[in-house]
Amino acid sequence: MTILLNVVLPVFLVAGVAAVAQPRLRLDVRTVSRASFYLFSPALVFDALVRSRLTGREFGQIAVVLIVTTLVLWGAGVLLARGLNLDGPTRSAFLIAVLLMNAGNYGLPVSLFAFGEEGLARATVYFTVSALITSSLGIYLAASGRAGSAVALRRVFSVPITYAAFLGLGLTLLGRTPPEPIAKMVHLLGQAAIPVMLTVLGIQLVNTFQDGIRLTHTRALGAVLGLRLLVAPLVAFGLGTVLGLSLLTRNVVTVQSAMPTAVVTTILATEFEANAPFVALSVFVTTVVSLLTTALWLNWFL
Repeated sequence: MTILLNVVLPVFLVAGVAAVAQPRLRLDVRTVSRASFYLFSPALVFDALVRSRLTGREFGQIAVVLIVTTLVLWGAGVLLARGLNLDGPTRSAFLIAVLLMNAGNYGLPVSLFAFGEEGLARATVYFTVSALITSSLGIYLAASGRAGSAVALRRVFSVPITYAAFLGLGLTLLGRTPPEPIAKMVHLLGQAAIPVMLTVLGIQLVNTFQDGIRLTHTRALGAVLGLRLLVAPLVAFGLGTVLGLSLLTRNVVTVQSAMPTAVVTTILATEFEANAPFVALSVFVTTVVSLLTTALWLNWFL
């Protein structure tokens, strides 16, 4: 529990500072969000990809587990969204809150502390695949709430994070690295991504609690909790067992799949005008509850 507090508490502190400062500073959340979305987040994804050490077999196994888990959650999420009669923007917010997990700034440290360097290597592969899903399906779903499918699909190929993900993956698989000045520049930009994401989260949380939460959204939040923190790791664990993953790889993939809703969802929701307050609340609540659920998974594996 001490490890988890050391990992999660800084997340809450940064978001909390932004939330406390927002009434006085009155930051424009859309401007801050766009800076993260178009500058810092693409750099973070590219930097993570070119620094990772991927092997074809390990990458393939982990990718299959994550992609199938995502498809299962997507199908369940669509059915639940219909049952809850969610409007377009809220449906988009609900789906990205369910599908996109915090495999980076939360999942990577947890995997390192729990499973060591070998676990971190596998967690990095998982994060790589999740970044590609965020850059494609995540953007598509976030944009689809206020636009048709064709328009939403075009938005996927109109944002830099998509090209950063595929370019970084291509260089990694080819064993190439960017020139050192470019690599250092990208690394510096990427380091700004997480603090800015958390700043946006803090601002969105202020707006969320000011506006209040409708009963329907509270029920949807419960569905996010169940799918994100319970169903996702169970599906990943089952798939890992069926596919014959090594014990370490299966454990890492399961724990990564049990991560809470990704902070970057607040950026996507704000940029594409989904229900950003609902997403911010999903990030907050799933992160708090994940203190317990992640501890239970780690207690089982360790």
